[in-house]
This record gives sequence, C-alpha cells and structure tokens, in this order.
Amino acid sequence: MYLRVLRAALVTLIAIPLLSLPSTAGKITFKPPGEPAPEETAGGASRTGVSETTACSSARTGIGKSVTPVLPTTNIGFTLTEHPTVFVYIPLSTARKAFFSVQDQENNNVYQTDIELPSQPGVIQLKLPPDAPGLKANKNYKWSLVMICTADLEPDSPFVSGWIRRVEYKTNIRNKSKTITLDSVSKLAERGIWYDTLATLAQLRMNQPNNQLLATSWQELLDSVGLDAIANEPLVQ
Repeated sequence: MYLRVLRAALVTLIAIPLLSLPSTAGKITFKPPGEPAPEETAGGASRTGVSETTACSSARTGIGKSVTPVLPTTNIGFTLTEHPTVFVYIPLSTARKAFFSVQDQENNNVYQTDIELPSQPGVIQLKLPPDAPGLKANKNYKWSLVMICTADLEPDSPFVSGWIRRVEYKTNIRNKSKTITLDSVSKLAERGIWYDTLATLAQLRMNQPNNQLLATSWQELLDSVGLDAIANEPLVQ
C-alpha cells in the first residue's frame, strides 16, 4: 500500500513540470485584419517578382530569389507607431545602393533617401527616422525600394513596394515597460499589427542572436504568411 502511494506521488511530481510547459511555447499566431492594399493606377511590383534588368543580378522572379517585401499576401500591414520599420529581403546582388521612399495615398513624398545595401543576402530593416514626418492615424502610405544597379536609377531598375496603415487602439496593447518579450510580440500579432510584430521580434533576435526559440518564432511567423522561402534568411545590417 505504501509503495503504491509513493509510486503515485512520484508520477504526479514528474508530470507537473511537463504539464506546465506548453507545447506551443514561443509560437506567434498572426491574425491578418483582412483589409486589402489600396488599388494602384500604375503598375507595381508584387511580392513574387521584380521588373527585369540585365544590370542587376537580383532581378530574378520568385520569393527568395528576387527583392521581396516582408509582408502578408495582401501587401499591406498595420502599425501603431508614427515612424515604423519596413523589412525587405535582399538576395545576392551586384547592387550596392537602393532608393527608399514613402508616399501618402495622394503620392505626396513623406520621406526618401539612398541606402547602402549589405554585401550578404538577408532581411534588412528600413526605419522611418524620428525627424521624418510621422504617419497619420487611419491613413495609408506606400513605401518603395528601388535597386540602384548602375550609376543611377534607371526606368527598368528592379523595385518592390508595400503599404502601411497606421491604426489606433483605445486600449494600449504595447508593452508599458521598456522590456520586450515574446508575449509583447504575441499581443501585437493577435491584433494583426504586422510591422510592429516584425520589428519587436527582430529586436529580440538582434539582442539574443543565439536564442533558438526566437529564431523558430521568426520562421513560423514568416511561414504563416507564405514567406517560407526567406524564413531562414538572416537579419543583416
């Protein structure tokens, strides 16, 4: 009788830590808001391809082969901040510079600059700086990244573009403390705040480059929006 009770107690003690560890730890579930990107009167590059040119080796079609915006298939993402960060995958390329710009829906320039491209392929971050005009709430903005493959921009320079919409919530869903966690990322993802979800998770990854849980969370997040071809690509600066 005593041995039976002891055995049952041991089984219970062993089971407790197993039960307390959720099988989905670190999994980020992004819930897209379902709002499509604004219609464009002029042709634009999609998520799966860029315009062809022989001057730049990045001008190939297909996610993971060409310059690719890190966005859901709707090609639009929400943000809570006036100065969000845009993410773009840059493949191995002969281009060393690119032209980054942000416009409002009436095609008025909000920000533009030339940027230096990294020598290795990977996902780059393009932040709208604090001294640039802030994005207005409930307005759509279009960003574009044009590869400079020769001495200057050309009509057939490969480019990608995407949309940003700044939204507001009555309740503050951002972490009030300065410490960011995976829980912060999850709350943003559950409400469909794509740009801030990505930026927060990217910051965690940059701070903890050897954290496998964060790497897996990043991969699963990109997989969930059809970007599995670049889900394992590094964050580069």
